Amino acid sequence: MQNNTKNKALFLYLFLIFSSNFSSAQNNQTHFKSEIDFGGGTVVSTFLDVKIGNNKFKITSPKNADVRVMGGKARLGRVLGKSPKKGVIITINGIQDNDSLIGETNVPMFGKLKFRGIVKDDKLTGNLFSTDGSPAGSLKGTCSTESKIIYTDLYPKILKTIRENIYSATVLQTNDWRKFEMDAEKLFSEAHDDIELFLGFNMLAQKLPFSHLNLLIVKDTDEEKEEIVSTNKSVIFEKENATTAYLKIKNFSSSTAELAATLPMIVNNPAFKSLIIDLRDNGGGGINAAFELAKYIVLEDLEVGYFPTNKLSYSGFEPELFKKLPALQPKSTNEFGEQLRVTPGVKLIFKKPANNVFTGKIYVLTNGRTGSTCEPIVYALKNTNRATVIGEKTFGGMLAASPFVIENKYTLMLPISDFYTYDGVRLDRVGVSPNIEVKSADALEKALEIINGLSTN
Repeated sequence: MQNNTKNKALFLYLFLIFSSNFSSAQNNQTHFKSEIDFGGGTVVSTFLDVKIGNNKFKITSPKNADVRVMGGKARLGRVLGKSPKKGVIITINGIQDNDSLIGETNVPMFGKLKFRGIVKDDKLTGNLFSTDGSPAGSLKGTCSTESKIIYTDLYPKILKTIRENIYSATVLQTNDWRKFEMDAEKLFSEAHDDIELFLGFNMLAQKLPFSHLNLLIVKDTDEEKEEIVSTNKSVIFEKENATTAYLKIKNFSSSTAELAATLPMIVNNPAFKSLIIDLRDNGGGGINAAFELAKYIVLEDLEVGYFPTNKLSYSGFEPELFKKLPALQPKSTNEFGEQLRVTPGVKLIFKKPANNVFTGKIYVLTNGRTGSTCEPIVYALKNTNRATVIGEKTFGGMLAASPFVIENKYTLMLPISDFYTYDGVRLDRVGVSPNIEVKSADALEKALEIINGLSTN
């Protein structure tokens, strides 16, 4: 009886030891130095902790990222529910199915994604998918004791590039810029990964009194590539009624070919008396698509404006000086950028087209996310009474920018030219007000009311 009791006690002891070790093994946390490839050259380096237990797993990026990005006010953001829990930007939750990890995540700028991966032999691999099942990226990591990427050598290179190429040195002599420099230097010292660096830099840049300063993280910036290649449609053409064509242009980055194919169908249809051009949420892009659009809606030479650079000594709008700038009708966005890098500036004109153009009434829809390349077009069409602008004031982000590769995959998008309209209006951080102001969601309905004679405005 006594031996039997000892055997039971020993069995219980061994069971507890085994259970404890097993539980520890199942709930261990492994640290991986990782890369997430979102396609198109966007590859971000980060650190991921993987915790597996009870057939569930959680993958998390570094804690307190919000504090390093936004400073002390991030903690208030957590209390108000505006910052992620514990300041973790990426969290993947899911179930463990044998060797597989199956879960979901919500990645800033990419939205909700599904994840399938595996942890094996000190390696983490996986793939990300959109909610419709299409590939959205891949992930790979290796066990590491590192917890931070060193960026301190990168910041001086960025600062040097800005000082040498910014459109005007005077913008670097303001209190806003001095604060940006101090905050940016701190960010480059404290950021743990590419995610924090990207978000932090671009949030700081948004506070500057000028636009188009952005940090990009891309492995291969092909400056000769004229447009982004996209499998998604950038242009939507619909017939609103028997006499009205509707043209939605989502961007000026990948829409040139679609505009070239679509606009002749509108112009060559005599039934269309009204054209609605929807630029709501169009953040701009290159000038290729802008020239393609102009080719079918410009009746006479249309003066776009002046693009002075840091090689021209000017103070505000100087029409007599600006008129001496060479007129340019570039064949491509790249050619335009190269001209701005080496000259005092240019003046841009949409020349009267030789092809058929739309001669009916034009209505342009805008909102607070209509920006960059869109804005000179909207302003010129409105200012010459070629179109009625309906909706909300545009974003106010109109400078000419060009990419500068700083180091490896870190590229700086930098404004190399200022912009003034032909009558002296500087649109950057100002925007274009509509002829008829309505909420963005009501702009199309308002345009149709006017076209159908249901509105006097």
